[in-house]
Amino acid sequence: MKSKFKLSIIIPAFQEAIRIEKTLEELAAYMHKHEYADTEVVVVTADSPDGTASLARSKAKLFEHFRVVDAGPKAGKGRDVRTGMMEAHGAHRLFMDADLATPLHHLETIRQLAEEGVDVAIAVRDLNSSHRGLRRLISGAGNLLVRVLLLPGIRDSQCGFKMFSAKAADELFRRQTILGWGFDMEILAIARKLGYKIVTFPVPDWDDKPHGTFEDEVRTAALSTLGELLIISWRRLTGRYNRKTFSYEAYK
Repeated sequence: MKSKFKLSIIIPAFQEAIRIEKTLEELAAYMHKHEYADTEVVVVTADSPDGTASLARSKAKLFEHFRVVDAGPKAGKGRDVRTGMMEAHGAHRLFMDADLATPLHHLETIRQLAEEGVDVAIAVRDLNSSHRGLRRLISGAGNLLVRVLLLPGIRDSQCGFKMFSAKAADELFRRQTILGWGFDMEILAIARKLGYKIVTFPVPDWDDKPHGTFEDEVRTAALSTLGELLIISWRRLTGRYNRKTFSYEAYK
């Protein structure tokens, strides 16, 4: 089916009441200034008790094409991003974190790569300078393990700023099995398994926001992601990702 938009911007937003209004206001201002008329914005909310969904809907008038999608009970960021990818109607589909840790001017790189027909593009941070304290230690060690066990050559698999063509999104996210923080690793591993070239671009100005999307769960997320890394490695070795198993219609 022909895509309705050139680009879909997907924002997973579980319990983001503290920032979702400001984020959408900044995004709308940027899009209007830089002529993103043929773009839809899809905010994906799980059952957030803090009212994230209603706050996001209050900003609908700022956009020409805007939706809030309820993903259901909390299951993890991976589930919410997958929901957004499947709900989106763009020829290319970007997911970005609600804390705007990746500055909005990097949308220009996304737009350029989309126009060039790139299927998979991911932002890469300088983890030596972007993280602080415990998160810096955990991220450095975690990314080393990911490169050794799963994704050699990709020095940062976890930045929340990734774009997929509609075709790639369908093929990759329908094979996704990890619903938590480790879903990025799985999607990129599947992409390589299916022969997609992964284009990387630097985001040297990525900002580790106070109380950002990851910070408040850094310890538990790190342990969970380590376990998911081992699961993904095993599933890749055993051919789990060779078959298309996820039915979004059944999931809905």
